Amino acid sequence: MGEFKNQMYRIEEFLELVKNKQDRKESYDPEYNYAVYSSKDEFEPEMKVFIGDPLDIGESDNEILPDFVYHNKLNYMCSDENIQDVVDLAFGQYADITFSQLITALNHYLEKDDFLDFK
Repeated sequence: MGEFKNQMYRIEEFLELVKNKQDRKESYDPEYNYAVYSSKDEFEPEMKVFIGDPLDIGESDNEILPDFVYHNKLNYMCSDENIQDVVDLAFGQYADITFSQLITALNHYLEKDDFLDFK
């Protein structure tokens, strides 16, 4: 279950996984919840991302990072829902979208909380 988690990927590899919906089940399954982490502040071509468990919220509302993320000083990039929404919408609008366009769309969404329109 959720075998794609707790691994490093090139961003393009992971976007391919999301495009093919290999990062989720048809019915909701908490085992498949994840977050995207990296050492950067925004998505870039060829970058490495770590797909790990979502952030946990501690007793005093502090964020608790997965161990690997904490020890490797990675930043939280986005949630599974964010990346799935952007990828699904982009491919729905434009079947031939490139990975670099997807990365632009992802950064746009995270910065502006709005979808980049490919129509």
